[in-house]
Amino acid sequence: MRSVPMLPVLAVVTLAACSAETPAPPTPAAAPAPPPATPAPAPETVTAAYDCPTAAIVEIIREGRFARLRMTDGRIVNLGVIRGSQPPVWSEVGLQFVTTDDGAELSQDNGRTVRCTETALPDSVPADAS
Repeated sequence: MRSVPMLPVLAVVTLAACSAETPAPPTPAAAPAPPPATPAPAPETVTAAYDCPTAAIVEIIREGRFARLRMTDGRIVNLGVIRGSQPPVWSEVGLQFVTTDDGAELSQDNGRTVRCTETALPDSVPADAS
């Protein structure tokens, strides 16, 4: 029978013992907390809305100081009110919106005028900011 030198066997046993005592992997650092979400802007109170077929939907906002036009081509245009105008007139960038006793009109500098009709406000939108 052939004898096996003790040194290699001892080295294998020692190596096995060392590998069993390996330290646990370091715990990963906690992920940084996500930044706080920015709150959504408060919806603007719409006090009146008008449908101007083939041109825009007009919403009167900010206590009547602005008329927001949602144009049929996707643009949004804000018209500022002309102070002291009676009936109220909102105007900007070649557009003018005016309310009358029987509706409203949206007109452009190029002469195009569209009659508008007042539409009901959704129940979820307060009609009065006060």
